[in-house]
Amino acid sequence: MHNIPAQQPRFVLASQSPARKKLLEDAGISFEVLVSDVDEDAVLAAAQEDAYAKGLGDISPAQTALLLAQAKARAVASLPQCAGAIVLGCDSVFELEGRPYGKPGSAEVALERITAMSGKSGVLHTGHWLIDHRGQQPVETSELRSATVHFDHFTQAEAESYVATGEPLWVAGSFTIDGFGSAFIKGIEGEFHTIVGLSVHALRTMLTTFGVSISDIWKNSR
Repeated sequence: MHNIPAQQPRFVLASQSPARKKLLEDAGISFEVLVSDVDEDAVLAAAQEDAYAKGLGDISPAQTALLLAQAKARAVASLPQCAGAIVLGCDSVFELEGRPYGKPGSAEVALERITAMSGKSGVLHTGHWLIDHRGQQPVETSELRSATVHFDHFTQAEAESYVATGEPLWVAGSFTIDGFGSAFIKGIEGEFHTIVGLSVHALRTMLTTFGVSISDIWKNSR
């Protein structure tokens, strides 16, 4: 039986993303941030090897987002300071014409990707992995949310100017919807928060599986 303490649950975000932190702050949620180094390439390589061994083929962009969210959540939840806490890991992957795009890491890669997006549509997948460490044994649940992003046509000069801001270098897909990148997005299908990188609605639905209301982790809720 999962023993639930009466006080407000400690909620930990396993991400250093400023956008995710801002989403939780704007939603009035009380949270801490703890980040553990996860070798994303190693996680995906092991998962892909396992998939091939089982005859399952390539891991999809959507599966990639969920796998990395799981790895981040479990890494942070295993830390001693997370005992008695609820931990959320998230990861986002942008899919354009069937290809996955994570963080570009360099201006050259970002420019190549952004140029390819002009006038096209892609899907942003955000994986959420939630771990409840309040009982004797951890309990886990997850959700994948996906939303379609429609880009307007833009010039090469605009793409270069966008890369020069530095904004797209360290975000999934090399663009944001809540910053400079919003100027190039003409519409979306799905949830805005999914594209930013953390669906507060998904968090609410996952918490209910642990018998926790979203209001239980609001600031000054107790």
